[in-house]
Amino acid sequence: MFFVLIIPTMLVLGAALLHLALHARSRLRGGHRPRLASPKPLALVSVAALSSAFLVFSYAEGTYSPGLWGDKTCMFTMGVRAHPESSSLFPLSTVCSGVEIVPAWVNPTLVTLTALAAATLVAVPFAYVVRRRTVSP
Repeated sequence: MFFVLIIPTMLVLGAALLHLALHARSRLRGGHRPRLASPKPLALVSVAALSSAFLVFSYAEGTYSPGLWGDKTCMFTMGVRAHPESSSLFPLSTVCSGVEIVPAWVNPTLVTLTALAAATLVAVPFAYVVRRRTVSP
């Protein structure tokens, strides 16, 4: 699972961030300010946010989900060998002995990164149209 999903996602995230940094550097060297509201940076931000959300979800799901051995999950996080009372994928939740073991930052982070990815992805065609209208003679 790690090599199949996590490593490629980390490579995609790294490539998107590197490409975004190179784009900003080329804009700065050309005497221009970096613009986020053009199609290319918006698409790169969308890819970076979505891959970050996937990595956070994969980490949390792998660490706090009961999976095949639920008693091991409770033992690993709380020190109590018991099966989880409840668990769900969204919002990510696992309750062991009446205590929520998924950290409070996981679900808001997932929602924020996914919303950022969706907003920038929706903005790409609009930025493309605006750029075409302003650049074309």
